[in-house]
Amino acid sequence: MRIDKRLNATGCTSRQVFFIECWGNLSHKDSIDTDRVSFNNPLNALKELLFLYRFGDKFKGVEKRARAAEELFELLSADKVVCDAVFEGIPDQLLALMASVEVIRDSGRSPIEKKRKLVESIAAQLIASLEEHYIVKTIGLLDVELQKTTDLNDEDLNCIVSLTNGLMSMVLTLGMPLSECYLLFQRILLGKKGNAFSERFNSWKDKLCVPQTTYVVSLVMENDRLHDMLMSAQTPLCFNGCEYTPFLTDKQKKATSIKIKTQAISILSAKTNAEAILVESLDVVAYMIGKSVINTHNAFTVTDEQGKDTHIGKFENEINVNSDRLTLNEFSFFIDAISTLYVKTSRDSVKKISSAFHFLRNGVSNASKESKYTSFWSALESLTLGVSAEDLTHDEHVIYSVVPCMGVDYVVKQMVLTRDVIRSENMVITDSNGTVINFESMDLATLYGLLKERHISSQIENVLSHYPYAAFMFRKFLALCNDHREMAKKIIKHADKVTLQLHRLYILRNSIVHNAESSMYIDFLTANLEHYLRGTINAMFYMASTLPKVSSPEEAFIRYHHMYETMLKNLEPTYRVTKQAKINEINGKLGNGGMVTKDDELVKWLKLHS
Repeated sequence: MRIDKRLNATGCTSRQVFFIECWGNLSHKDSIDTDRVSFNNPLNALKELLFLYRFGDKFKGVEKRARAAEELFELLSADKVVCDAVFEGIPDQLLALMASVEVIRDSGRSPIEKKRKLVESIAAQLIASLEEHYIVKTIGLLDVELQKTTDLNDEDLNCIVSLTNGLMSMVLTLGMPLSECYLLFQRILLGKKGNAFSERFNSWKDKLCVPQTTYVVSLVMENDRLHDMLMSAQTPLCFNGCEYTPFLTDKQKKATSIKIKTQAISILSAKTNAEAILVESLDVVAYMIGKSVINTHNAFTVTDEQGKDTHIGKFENEINVNSDRLTLNEFSFFIDAISTLYVKTSRDSVKKISSAFHFLRNGVSNASKESKYTSFWSALESLTLGVSAEDLTHDEHVIYSVVPCMGVDYVVKQMVLTRDVIRSENMVITDSNGTVINFESMDLATLYGLLKERHISSQIENVLSHYPYAAFMFRKFLALCNDHREMAKKIIKHADKVTLQLHRLYILRNSIVHNAESSMYIDFLTANLEHYLRGTINAMFYMASTLPKVSSPEEAFIRYHHMYETMLKNLEPTYRVTKQAKINEINGKLGNGGMVTKDDELVKWLKLHS
C-alpha cells in the first residue's frame, strides 16, 4: 500500500491507474513481504518438483515432493491464464493426474510417486509451453481488463492484481530482477513525459515480450595477482563460460576484463545470469591469489546479438526487509527488554541470543550471497532450537517457533503500513466529536480500534480515493479488522505460506552447505529469510517485555506459541477442530449468539507496538 505521487494519471481510467500502482507496489524494494510479488508460480513450482525428484527416498524426498505438488496443484487450479487453448490442455491433464490434495498427500497412491516418469514428461512439456506463451497471454488478458469501461468492482480489481502478480512472478522466474520490474514502473508506467496510457502500456509490453536472447556481459575487475597470473597463461583465458583478458587501465592499474555469454530475456537479467556463471568460474581461476581482494567495477556493458552495446554505470537488486521493523522511538524499549532477558537467563541462553545477533550482523555485512544466507539461517536455527519438547528435525523446529511469530506479524505489518500512510498523507481525521485525531504517538491497538469505527475509516477511504490501489488494499484489510473469523483465516493462510517458504529456504540452505550449490533466486529468498529472522527476534523481545518472568528464548517462544493458539481460537472457535459435527455445533452457537468471537489477545499484542 505505497503511494507514489509522481504518477501522471492524466487520461488514465481508474482501472489503468490501479494497474500502474499495483505494478509499482509489487516491485518496490521497500514493500513489505505480503505486498511484494509472490515468489511461487506454476513454472517455478514445476521446476521445483522436478528438482526434488533428485532426492529419491532420501532426506524426506517423498514429503518434500508432496508439499511441492500440493502447492503446484493449488497454483494451477487458481490460474486463469493456463486455461488458454495455447497450452493445449496440458495443465488440465496434470491436474487430473494429481486428482486432489488428499491423493497427493497419500504417498501410497500419489501419482507424483507412482507415475513419476509420466509426471516428469507432462511437467517438461508444460514448462516449455509456459516459458513460450505465459507472458504474452497474461498481458493479453490484462489488456482486456484495462480497456473495460464498466464500473469497477472488487472482482475486477482482484482479477487485475492476480494477473499482474502472476506476470511479474513469471518474469522473475525467467531471470528478470525485481529492480528491473520497478525500473519499468519508474521509466515507463509513471508517464513522466505525459504519454498516453496506451503508449505506456505498449512500451511496457515490448520490454516484457522479449524471447530468450544471447547477450555478452563484460565486467572489469582489479587485482594485481590475478592480472599477473593471467599474463603468464595463454590469453584470453576461457574457463567455464568466462573469457578472461588482463589489461592495464588508463591509470595504469592492473585489471582483468571478463566476458560472459548468456541467454536472457533482458539486459539486466543477462547481468544477473552472468553473475551466477562468474561465481562458478572465478572461484576456481582466483584460487591462487590467496586473501587479496578483488575489486569489481560497478559499471558493466551488455552486448546484444546485433552487436549493440549498452553501458550501465551501476545496478543494484537489493530488497529492503528492514523498513517495517522497529522505529527509533522503540529503541529504549528494545534495549530494556533484551537487558532484562540477559539478566534473568542462563549463561547458555545469553550465548544463544548473542550468537543469533552475531550471525544476523554477519549476514547483513557479508558480501557473499551464500555466506549471507547461511548466516541468517544459522541465527534463526540457533534462536529457535529446543522450543518444542518433541524430537523435531532442523527445519521443523524452526517452523514450530517461527510460523506463529510471522502469522501475527502479518497484522502488525499491515497496521504499521496503514499508520505510515495516514501520517505521510497528513490526513486530517476527526472523531465523532469533531476533534482531530493525533496519529503520531498512537499505538497499534488504538489505531486498530479506530479503524473499526465507520465514521473514521470512511474518512481515510475518502482521502485514499485518489489512489485506487491503496484504497483497495485498505478496504481489504479493513474487512479483516471488522470480522474476527476472516482475520483468523488470513493469519492462518499467511502462516501456511510461511511454512511452505521455510521448507523451501531449508532446501536451499542444505544445497549451499552440503553440495556447494546456490540458486538464481537467492536474493529474493534471502530477503524472505532475513525478514523471518527479524520478525522472530522482535516476537521474542516483545514477549519478554510483556512477561518479565520469562527467563530464556525458549520460554519466550513457548509462551508466544500458546498466545498464538489462544488468539486464533478466540478469533475462530473452529480452529483445530477436525470433526464436522463439532464444527457444525460451534457454527450454530455463533449464529444464535450462544458463543462469540473475541480479539482480546490480538489487541493486547498490538498494544505493545508504539
